[in-house]
Amino acid sequence: LSALVCGLTVVAAAWVGVQAVRDGRLDGVALAVVVLTPLAAFEAVTGLPLAAQYRRRVRHSAERVFEVLDAPVPVHEPAVPAALPAGPFPLELAGLSARYAGQERPALDGFALTLDAGRRVAVVGASGSGKTTLAQVLLRFLDTEAGTYRIGGVPAGELDGDDVRRFVGLCAQDAHLFDSSLRENLRLARPDAGDGELREALRRARLLDWVDGLPDGLDTLVGEHGSKLSGGQRQRLALARALLADFPVLVLDEPAEHLDLATADALTDDLLRATEGRTTVLITHRLHGLDAVDEVVVLDGGRAVQRGPYAELAAEDGPLRRMLEQERAADLLLAGAAPLPPDRPTFLSK
Repeated sequence: LSALVCGLTVVAAAWVGVQAVRDGRLDGVALAVVVLTPLAAFEAVTGLPLAAQYRRRVRHSAERVFEVLDAPVPVHEPAVPAALPAGPFPLELAGLSARYAGQERPALDGFALTLDAGRRVAVVGASGSGKTTLAQVLLRFLDTEAGTYRIGGVPAGELDGDDVRRFVGLCAQDAHLFDSSLRENLRLARPDAGDGELREALRRARLLDWVDGLPDGLDTLVGEHGSKLSGGQRQRLALARALLADFPVLVLDEPAEHLDLATADALTDDLLRATEGRTTVLITHRLHGLDAVDEVVVLDGGRAVQRGPYAELAAEDGPLRRMLEQERAADLLLAGAAPLPPDRPTFLSK
């Protein structure tokens, strides 16, 4: 619109100027000045169209910012945090319920769990069963609605959130990798870690041989969001970072999500091997390798519907058995195998 008005003004000035020259009221040189004057005048407003575009962008950005600022606070920090306990154990959840703002029913309802040093628990269930909610509660990213959550005998709600996360660490499916080197991404966990410690963490995550084969080794750039790595390599690097941080309690939230079956199962085996002897909560929808954990908890609708050792749950009729049958049938379909006859048992023990 600005360019159109400017052009029309120049045409109008030229038309008036030509008439004046013809009538003898204006000479030729002055006509050039008359025609060029509107162009010079419109230079003062050439930035207005761009300003209008930026105004719309800023308004939309402000709407998103205020949406975040106006959202309910998911965690209320204590005015005077309690002193840190000597250690996180036992970590206890009893009758715990949690709900997201605006939801009618709790995402986690009446959940109980006790973690001692070295104990490993797998939490399984369908999407929306409350698995990720449990991870958020453990890390104090979400407040409890009812029940108790104690760390070393101290209610977690009385501790500063950052103190809780010194005891409980997370290795998530979408762990962020920065556009930097392998070394710098690892040192986010421990800035003072030496190369020997970095290499040990990579070895435990089954990445060291790959890193040693790279021309730049630990100085290899991973690209934006780890774009130069495969999905399995990204997850292993995130695991190495979590192991380097040496959290007393490690929460693995769907670490094999979005990976093909072979890579996902291999990663799960390596995760369980790397976390042996470490208190671990493995949150997953796949059941491969769960015979290596101490207890399996099956969630459905936010409630624990079955729990116990993997071998026992897999042998008896129940939710875990049905999940095993469904997973095996899905794996057969993906592999292009023919389905089993109806009269043949669909469950095979590990």
